[in-house]
Amino acid sequence: MTQQITVAIVGGGITGLCAGFYAAQRFGRDEVLVLEASDRPGGTVATERSEGFVLDCGPNGFLDREPRMLEWIEALGLSDDLVRANTAAARRFILKNERLMEVKPPPAFFFSPLLSLRGRLRLLKEPFAPPPPEEGTPETVHEFAARRIGPEAAEMLVGPMVSGVFGGDARILSLEHCFPRMRAMEREHGSLTKAMLARRRNASGKKGSPIGPGGVLTTLKGGIGTLPERAAERLGDSLRTGCEVTRVEAAPSRGFRIHTAEGDAVDSQYLVVAAPAHAAADFLQGLDAATASALGQTPYAALTVVCTAYPREDVAHPLDGFGFLVPRNQGERILGCIWTSTLFPEQAPEDWVLLRTMIGGYDNPESAEWNDQELLDIIREDLHSLLAIEGDPALYRIYRYPWAIPQYTVEHGKVLQAAERAETAFPGLFLAGNAYRGVGMNDCVVSARNAIERLEAMHGVDKERA
Repeated sequence: MTQQITVAIVGGGITGLCAGFYAAQRFGRDEVLVLEASDRPGGTVATERSEGFVLDCGPNGFLDREPRMLEWIEALGLSDDLVRANTAAARRFILKNERLMEVKPPPAFFFSPLLSLRGRLRLLKEPFAPPPPEEGTPETVHEFAARRIGPEAAEMLVGPMVSGVFGGDARILSLEHCFPRMRAMEREHGSLTKAMLARRRNASGKKGSPIGPGGVLTTLKGGIGTLPERAAERLGDSLRTGCEVTRVEAAPSRGFRIHTAEGDAVDSQYLVVAAPAHAAADFLQGLDAATASALGQTPYAALTVVCTAYPREDVAHPLDGFGFLVPRNQGERILGCIWTSTLFPEQAPEDWVLLRTMIGGYDNPESAEWNDQELLDIIREDLHSLLAIEGDPALYRIYRYPWAIPQYTVEHGKVLQAAERAETAFPGLFLAGNAYRGVGMNDCVVSARNAIERLEAMHGVDKERA
């Protein structure tokens, strides 16, 4: 039997849930179906609650700078549950020579040992850095940073920031696609220094950087997993989990026919593909082989999140900040550590410490296959000495993601071009999600809402033609 609906959405992560929510508002829940292959919605956004601890399995929140994210949260009835990070989160640290060094703003930064004297003096030359390459010439994030602020600062400051966002290597990621605002600010102001001064003159009160607008790390009561849980409740029977899509093809009459592993089929007038690029590449092969091939070449970083809890008395470090990141040249196996119980004290019982350590990244894909004992050994060897932790964790949880974060390499423009060609060739097809124009939760919501707005516009035209 083939089910007939107006809007099908393949992928029940944050993008798919948001798209499904707004599509259901427009067309009614009976005309919308969100298909999710796993047994729960949300993708990597999930929370486990155990023994008084709130353990975020993937992302631990979002920056409260995106109006469309906050609008969705309000529409879900969750605005009163918003929790913003402790002000101590403003302090950030980077590991250098087995010491945690605070990243301070200018002018204090110029007295920090995080960079050598030569590296700090090189920063002063930023306004006189060489101009960007010609339009259309790709530049990696590392190349951009080295050109503007010097190779040492690129390695010690920008590299860890990139691994913290993308789990990736700044030497292969595209500046244009990973940090388009940084490229735009350079072209507009001529230098990052001038861009920062302009931002300060026009500041709205929220902290930021040349990379993009500022914001405060924000979660929900009960953890960020509350968001997909509430969205799933609102979708009700319009969400179908444990439903793997195996093939998409053009429907016999008009629209799309979606085949599932159970042998069912769904015909839809419109199709929003909100699945990861590697998954979409598999089921879109029969619809558009060229697009499927382009999506299938999108690399992903593997990531493992290790949550550990300790009695406060067993941790000598004050944990007075957000946490720390690790430059690639420091030889550690961890990418960084977030001090969760400092950011969100309500996520751990009183007098307990809760930490989130990220292991793996693009350069270390085998980390997703390491067993629990290997990962805990890394925690003991690489983390405990840094934070002066005595004894083993009283509680731990490990969450593995072999396909954690898409990597926007210098070839990413080809993926975007293929997606745009597919949408043109197959009216009613919309490609959305973090594989295209932003990997954060805010980006997923913006992508979802843009897809539904374009879908609604197309539907209006279709109705006029009918």
